[in-house]
Amino acid sequence: MNVKDRMIMDEYRKQKDAFTRMGDVVHDMLRQIVDDAGILITGIEHRVKGEKSLEGKLFKNGDWYQKLDDLTDILGARVICYFGDDVDKVGKLVEKSFVIDWENSSDKRALIKADTFGYLSLHYICSLPSDAGYPDDICGKRFEIQIRTILQHAWSAINHDLGYKSQFGVPRMVTREFARLAGLLEIADDEFIRVRDNMNRYTEETREKIIHDDATDVLIDMISLNEYMLRNKKMRIFLQNLADIEGSEISETDPESYIPQLRWLKLETIGDLQNMLDRNSDLALQLARKTLSGSELDILSSNVALRFLCRAQLLTGGYTEEQAAAFIALSVHKEERALRQAKHLFKMYADIKGGEEA
Repeated sequence: MNVKDRMIMDEYRKQKDAFTRMGDVVHDMLRQIVDDAGILITGIEHRVKGEKSLEGKLFKNGDWYQKLDDLTDILGARVICYFGDDVDKVGKLVEKSFVIDWENSSDKRALIKADTFGYLSLHYICSLPSDAGYPDDICGKRFEIQIRTILQHAWSAINHDLGYKSQFGVPRMVTREFARLAGLLEIADDEFIRVRDNMNRYTEETREKIIHDDATDVLIDMISLNEYMLRNKKMRIFLQNLADIEGSEISETDPESYIPQLRWLKLETIGDLQNMLDRNSDLALQLARKTLSGSELDILSSNVALRFLCRAQLLTGGYTEEQAAAFIALSVHKEERALRQAKHLFKMYADIKGGEEA
């Protein structure tokens, strides 16, 4: 190692603690800006380059660097997104939150040649804003932020482990295979965006149908059931009646676990579910009163509405105790316990009917 590189290494050792502290600041800033923007990401990573790694870089490319400040990746941070269009959204946030060294930053996705294998991410060389109250010893230092999708991240990790960082010197067969894989991953990123957009569009359309009582033919799935439980007026009134039994607060709970039970009852559409509510709400409320009265529950899961409606359906739909036990076993997973609950359910029903006759 020559004198210049030794001086760079000495300066690195003196400033490593500052880079470490800066890494924590950058990580927290990145987390804050993506959370504030409501962007769902898979993770944020950061690292300070180790001493051996820096020595190796100086050995290979030492002529490029005259002092430590010439190295822009002593600290590196990475934001890993689920979707390709979120990479650009996070990039815009980074541009607003950090001081960008535009001369050394690049969208490496656009730089790759059309006939070259590769799958690269968005890179910024940044520094912290000097007027944001950060300590002087970490302001002005440059660091790297990479933004990529989870598929780009997987590609990069495989490339790194295999050592194929460019097309030069790689066997032609391997170059062709990498190009095909890169193309498949880029297509997959685009398809994930399309699937997400279709899901969002379906959710919005289903929500509108439920709000306007036009969802009779909509099939029950995790989206339509959740929207129905949240937005159907009759269901919300019924749920509030249940909460009023003990003055409980309603806790909105994902109802997806009830889909197998609804299908067991041969309920396929939102219209089927609405019919069950219309037919059985009075009985379901009576069952709930017998079960919940005196419980002093402060919080009531919104799924309780489906619980009592389904049990009322068992009683009015001509099912036997054994069939009711089989239905209950879908959620309790213990045959004896399910049978006890079924017997108790039919006993409550007999008591309710007896009280009505009296």
